Amino acid sequence: MKMNNIKAMVALGVLALASTSCENGDWDFPDFEYSTTYFAYQGEQNPIRTITLGEDPEYDTKLDNNHQCQIIATMGGVYDNKNDVIIQIAVDNSLCDGMKFKGTDQPVVAMPSNYYKLAANQIVIPKGKVIGGVTVQLTDDFFNDPKATELNYVIPVKMVSAVGVDSILSGKPKEGIENPSITNLGDWDVAPKNYVLYAVKYISKYQSNYLRRGVDNYADGRTVVRHAGFVEKDEVVLNQFKTLGINSVQWDRPAKDNAGNNIDCLLKLDFDGNGTCTVSSNVEGVTATGTGQYADKGDKNSWGGKDRDVLYLDYTVEYSGIKCATKDTLVVRDRGVKSDWFAFEK
Repeated sequence: MKMNNIKAMVALGVLALASTSCENGDWDFPDFEYSTTYFAYQGEQNPIRTITLGEDPEYDTKLDNNHQCQIIATMGGVYDNKNDVIIQIAVDNSLCDGMKFKGTDQPVVAMPSNYYKLAANQIVIPKGKVIGGVTVQLTDDFFNDPKATELNYVIPVKMVSAVGVDSILSGKPKEGIENPSITNLGDWDVAPKNYVLYAVKYISKYQSNYLRRGVDNYADGRTVVRHAGFVEKDEVVLNQFKTLGINSVQWDRPAKDNAGNNIDCLLKLDFDGNGTCTVSSNVEGVTATGTGQYADKGDKNSWGGKDRDVLYLDYTVEYSGIKCATKDTLVVRDRGVKSDWFAFEK
């Protein structure tokens, strides 16, 4: 470990010298003594990949809409990769044996083989690059499983061998540990990075954080108009939509009774292939009927001066003696997806 620290300090010193030099020219940095390959997701081996169907204002979702993702490997020890690195990989479902999501009784489940297919049994890091990946093609069976909308399934992959690098980062077990478990960090002085537990779930095209405006007409004659001067100032619908299926979402719509108490008003929105939806209740004590339409880039010159995806709803809800006819315009603000990792225990 001390030697690695010294190497890192030397490398930083060389870079600092290069950045402060007044002379132009090409710099040729020496590589480290050996090259390595490993799975690296910001230092963790258990990333969560959320397949985001539809568009995302912040990220490219082309792979997602093709029902694909990629498992990525990287290499270290070189400044310039001078050859193709070929890493043989294998799915190893035994990595999930006895594993639970931390703090729960929920098992970590190896994704069923009929839910996905790897494009190859190897990852290639091309010459001149330091990362490479293998494409995962998800099947309809995955998207038809309600459990796939939440954290349940992982694709457990190990590196078997590699050509073009000196070694795979397979860790250093603690002294006296003869058969260390690859997923038990307590067995290791240096944790292995030759495996990944790649969790995959998905959200429907219609699950978003929205900006909401509209009109509520109550049966007692009251009318409430919800419309700020700018779209950005409209009511924020944050984490209220939940994916039930590829074309179905639940909306935890804000509602209060006559005493001002919050009411569980869960609305179910079922969409067809054209973005048209029906509105119904998804909870006892509330009735709901109505329709809606999702329009790609339908809210013209919206927030940020751009056309934004929008959901129009026209529905009636009744609960606790209150009846309200509502017309809502919900403009997509963001998809609520970020880099994430899960914790596990055995």
